[in-house]
Amino acid sequence: MTLDALKSLMSRQKWVAVALATIVLAGVLSVASPVFLTLSNFQAILMQSSVTAIMAVGMTFIILTAGIDISVGAILFLTSALFAQLMFDTENYFLSFFVTILCATGLGALNGWLIIRFRVSPLITTLATYSIYRGAAIHLTGAQNIPVPREMGFLGNGRILNIPVPILILAVVVIVGVYVLSRTRLGVYARAIGNSERSAMETNLPVGRVTVAVYAFSGLVTGIAALILLARVGGLQSGIGIGIEFTVIAAVILGGTKLTGGSGTVIGSVIGAVFLVLIDNGLNLMNASPYIYDVVRGSVLLAAVAIDRYSAVRSHAALQARKAARL
Repeated sequence: MTLDALKSLMSRQKWVAVALATIVLAGVLSVASPVFLTLSNFQAILMQSSVTAIMAVGMTFIILTAGIDISVGAILFLTSALFAQLMFDTENYFLSFFVTILCATGLGALNGWLIIRFRVSPLITTLATYSIYRGAAIHLTGAQNIPVPREMGFLGNGRILNIPVPILILAVVVIVGVYVLSRTRLGVYARAIGNSERSAMETNLPVGRVTVAVYAFSGLVTGIAALILLARVGGLQSGIGIGIEFTVIAAVILGGTKLTGGSGTVIGSVIGAVFLVLIDNGLNLMNASPYIYDVVRGSVLLAAVAIDRYSAVRSHAALQARKAARL
């Protein structure tokens, strides 16, 4: 592939850039550690990134509509707390799973409904619900650690056909996300709303229902991610979900989804999540202080937003130039 062809591909598929960066970073880490390129380590990386990647699939739909959800970390915590408490009280797996997933979907849908009903910006709305959801989780559990049954560990560490269960769940979520985004009206409408909500309303698109639907879908996959995380750590911990919303948003933006909405891919968001995990692995190989991890993640998010803004300005300038050339 020629350099011009690669540039053309990157301009059309923005996730190619982070994919190339991921390959380069993997190459560097393989030099630093001989065991990095083994199958077991590759599976471990995918398992580590599975929770973030699953949540990033849902966040992609939200950002496509030019929205944002700061509360996903709190939804992760609240649904984890609900499941742990239900299992402790009832010891009924089916009831606990069903109520947890239903609750996660409902919390996401509530975010979307509040945004539409009161016409408040998604940032302010979800910042408020973040506090409400996390406070409700702490009240529900009394800020105590609650263990989950050992059998649940299969969801976080088990294998089917020698493939880790979290990776299989991630694959299913990605397939569903790609299909919904590219083959259904919800995906088409989400892009249309992100490009111009006013135009979408003028063409009678169901802006309200689509907004509620994408936030509900994000809540649904966040509930799935919560169960995987709960199974992996073996129980509820009071620090679950703190700061993960920024990692998820960074993964989506790194994956090429425009922060202003209208353009993005599920695959790119998943690659962005893997890239962030590789950065953590690199810091671990360098024996970096664990307190520097958040600094690096924040820097990556800032860089991703800056790149997204720069790309948007260039695209606008190119569009204006083409319009001027026609005159």
